[in-house]
Parts: sequence; structure tokens; C-alpha cells
Amino acid sequence: MPTPIETSAPLRLDLASLTPRGPVFPSPADWRDQTLYFLLPDRFSDANEAGRPRFDHNHPAQFAATDKAAWMAAGKVFTGGTLKGIRSKLDYLQNLGVTTLWIGPVWKQCASLETYHGYGIQNFLDIDPRFGSRQDLRDLIDDAHARGMFVLLDIIYNHAGNVFFYDQRGTPASSLDYRFSPPYPIHGWRSATGASIAAPLTPEDAIQPREFQDTNWFTRAGKINRFDPEPWEDPLHPLTEFRRGDFFDLKNLELSPQPLSAIIDVFRYWIALSDCDGFRIDTVKHVPFEASRNFCGGIREFAESIGKNNFLLLGEVTGGSKMARDYLDIFGRNLDAALDIGDPAERLTGVAKGFRPANDFFAIFGGHDQLGSHREAGRYHVSILDDHDMVGREKRRFAAANSSTSRLEQAAHATGMQLTTLGIPCIYYGTEQAFDGSLQDHDRLIEPFSGGNPPFDDRYIREDMFGGPFGAFRTTGCHFFNPGHPAFLRIAAIARVRTQKNSAGLALRRGRSYLRDISLDGSSFAASQGGQIAGWSRILYRTEVLVCLNTAASASAPTHVTIDASLHTGAANLKVLYRGDWTDAELRNPPAGETVPIVHSGGRATVQIQLPAAGMLILSAA
Repeated sequence: MPTPIETSAPLRLDLASLTPRGPVFPSPADWRDQTLYFLLPDRFSDANEAGRPRFDHNHPAQFAATDKAAWMAAGKVFTGGTLKGIRSKLDYLQNLGVTTLWIGPVWKQCASLETYHGYGIQNFLDIDPRFGSRQDLRDLIDDAHARGMFVLLDIIYNHAGNVFFYDQRGTPASSLDYRFSPPYPIHGWRSATGASIAAPLTPEDAIQPREFQDTNWFTRAGKINRFDPEPWEDPLHPLTEFRRGDFFDLKNLELSPQPLSAIIDVFRYWIALSDCDGFRIDTVKHVPFEASRNFCGGIREFAESIGKNNFLLLGEVTGGSKMARDYLDIFGRNLDAALDIGDPAERLTGVAKGFRPANDFFAIFGGHDQLGSHREAGRYHVSILDDHDMVGREKRRFAAANSSTSRLEQAAHATGMQLTTLGIPCIYYGTEQAFDGSLQDHDRLIEPFSGGNPPFDDRYIREDMFGGPFGAFRTTGCHFFNPGHPAFLRIAAIARVRTQKNSAGLALRRGRSYLRDISLDGSSFAASQGGQIAGWSRILYRTEVLVCLNTAASASAPTHVTIDASLHTGAANLKVLYRGDWTDAELRNPPAGETVPIVHSGGRATVQIQLPAAGMLILSAA
């Protein structure tokens, strides 16, 4: 058992504190073998679910919030989730097939603000007491490691929380729009009670550690109004507005050598203290390329020096319709991978719902890329479906506004697409329970707005899992940890196929990807269109795994799906590894012996399948 950590956080950076507390947990050999799960600590679990009823998705009205205005208001504040709560749900997560936790920011927030999401840091060297303690974080990671699971911490290094007040005496607030120079003057630091103070009084006041209490360590350039460069601007220039301004009311750090060196030491400290396995790095788009290269290099070198040889640096790169596979965004910033935010996630959603032809998603990967085989692209991107921001698309979870009888299977099988296509799959908490959070639907139901765009509000896609005051489906007082939920059972079954230690599992994790032509008559083959069966293969050496998804909300016609004829010359059948219409018992313990015959005709090899609405099938000769 590792030595217990100090209960109080240091006030200054000390290189001696960068010594790991015992042997470190080794990194995974290949992150493509992992299945990530992203959660916000405040919204996931408070470890007290045993004292609350579990939500019944067949009878949802019994848990409906009686005061809808109070339910809405609760979504804007801390609701009670904790690190101990996350630790109490490791069985649940492991049974889902999760191998790596991505935990939203846990650092200490400004005490007077309700930044429940964790992205408004006041003390970079401590855990927010509403989430728990530094020891709680270490205990959670130790328990995860004991199960063979990995943990990513969500970090922010280009901005702090709303830790100071600009001097606005005689100046209207609008004057705080971005300006290059001179820096805006500061009135005072934000105290623990929200007052403006001239000097820090206690560790609860102002920003910590003390090195950051230098106003020159902040750009003080006012708020960003233009979140992307203008056409005439160099998007790589480090002095553009979206790289220097404040992200809303969060205060931007001046990443010159001294502050940058300090923030690198901050997160080296957390690696040593927590034994985490990687970082998800927030708002990388707003960081100059050189600063990103230096930060990631400094973190990677430290991780390797203590034995973590594959420490993951996963970046959030947003903006426009660019995809995470723009390698300048990854290698130019010295990252290992980027999140598929925006357009790729929107394409995935559209294909899974039958609104878009299958190639709209699979064309992201193409036949090859700048680095060679598209199989390698899977190393560099993390696939997402739902997430906590929904940047560049509607703030609406996949299952929102879907009343079809196949809704739960459709939500599961959209995640199934993530688990069986290129990349490192990441499940957003609640997707396995078919959460339906939606800004538009909730506001229209409770506080209608008229005309124009809906207000900017993320709370409805950040529901409580644990039975807090802001429960999913407009509920309070019931929890959602249901391992028998139809979506949970199907995601878990597909994840087991993906992680199995045989050639089929390895092909699903690391194989090349091919979208397959289909035919209804067995002679005229073409790419799958929206509302048809989509078929794709993952091939690794001599192993092919075929995945078929009915993207329609009704049963499919019998459909011929192409497979690689050269790989199946001696085979008469493909084995069924997964079928979405299995019973609950079969999903938990798949039946053996079910096969689908291979047909060879005119040099083409095919299988003929028919699927129920939103049904999925996984086949392989292995």
C-alpha cells in the first residue's frame, strides 16, 4: 500500500515534492486497447445511492421533479458528487467494459463561485473540498490500478478561474473586450468570500500556489470575442486574440518561460502525487503551439523519467469543421492524440440515426493519410459521441427527442460504432443509461424562449447520475446505476467482444477499416445510404471482423454485405460474436454456435443478413 500523502497542500512549488510515492503503475502498451469513460465528479456519484431508489426507465413519471424551476436551478450549482463516489462505482464501470477513467477537473475552485464543472481553478495544488481530498484522489487511482484500470486527469494550464477583478472604476464593463496592450489593471484578488482584496490573506484567498500571485503572469487582455482567427490572420501566430484573451470570465495565463515552467511543475507534482496515467488537456486550441510543445515535452520527459513510458497527452482541439486527424493539431502541439470534437461526432450521430450515408463518417479516415496506412490513424484520435460541451453542434445528447421503440438499442449501437471503428473509444457518463439531456427540449418544456438561437447553457447535458437535485430525465432523488439497462447490457457485450484476447478482438482494436458495399438483390452493390444497413470490416493480417448496423428505425430488408473474398476461401460461415436482439441472458453469456453462411459469386464474397430496427451484428471467422 502506498505511503499516505500529506493532508495539506503546499503553498509553493518544491521540486522535492516531485518524487513519486512508491513504484509507479506502468502505462498501457497501446492506448488503442483502452475504452475510456468520461465523467464530471460533481455529477456522477456521492457514494450514497444505496439509500435511494433506482430509476425505472419503464415508469419514469414516478420520479419527476415536482418543482421544475428548482430542478433547473440545481443544474447551475454544485450538486454533491465526490471522488469517493467515483471510487464506489468501479465495479459498475468495469462491468460496462471501461478500462480507463477520464475524470473531469478536481482542482480547488474559487470558494465563492459555483464552477461545479471544475474548469475555474483557484488552487492548482489542492483538490476542491466539495469533491474530497488529495488522499481521496490517490485512493481512487490506487483502487483503479488494482483492477488493471487506468486514470486520466483533466487539466487546465493556460488559464485559472475567475481569481481576480479588473479595475473598472469609471470604466464600463464593455471596455474589457480584448485588447493587445496595454494590459488591463487589476483591482484585487478574489477572496474566499468573493471580495476584492489587495493582498492574499490565507491559502483560501487568491490564486495558489503563491508563485502565481504575480499579476505579470496573466495576459490581462480582456475577454475573447473572436474564438477563431480572421481569414487574414495567421492561425498559428501566438499573439492572436483567441490565444491571449480570457476564456469568458476565466483568467488567461501568460505562458512566457517562467509561468510556463511553473505550471509544468504543478502538473509534474500531480503525476508524482496521484500516479495518474495521462492528462486530458483542456482548451488546447487557445494555447500557442510553442507553449504546447514545451508543456507536453516537459510532462512527457518527467513521466518517462519515473517509469511511465506511455503517459497519454490527449488534447481538446476545437474550432470550425476541422477534424482531430489534422496532424498539425496533434504533432505540432506535441500531443499524443486529440478528441473528435464537433464535425466527426456530428457525422457519427447522423450515420447512426440513418440521417446521413455511412461514408460521411468513414470518409474521415480515407484509404490513407499523410503518415501512411489509415490503420495508424487510430492511435491519434479519441472517438466521442456525447460530451459535456457539444462544441460546434447542438447541445443535445444522442438519445434526446427520440421516442422510437428502438431508442435504447440505437443509443447503445451508436456507442457500438465507437467501439468497432478506428480510434480510442470514449463513453460519456450516462450514455449507457440513454440519458437524453437537451438544452432545447428542456428549456422549451420549462422556460420557453422565442426566436433566434437558444441560450448558451451546458447544464442539461451534465445531469446527475446519483440521485441529486438535478437528475436525468427531469428527476430528483433517484439514481441511474442500472447494470440491467438495455443500453448498458449491449454496450458491455460489444466491449467484451472488443477486449477479448484473440485475433478478432485485436482486429477490432487495431485493424484497418473498410466500409463495405451492400446490395438488396445480390447483384447491384453500392455504398450504404442513410436508413439502410451499414457494414464495415476491421482487418488485421488474416483476420476480418464484420460489423453491420441497421441505421433505420424499422426492420431491414434482407441485405447482402460484402466481405474480403481472399480471406474466406476455405470458410463456409462466419461466427456470430454479437447480436443486438439477443435476450438479456444471452447478452451476458453469448450463445455459441450461431453462424451466418458465406456466399461466393462472381468473385465477390458476401453474407446475407436481416436486422431489426437499430439492430447490430458482429461476425468473424476467428
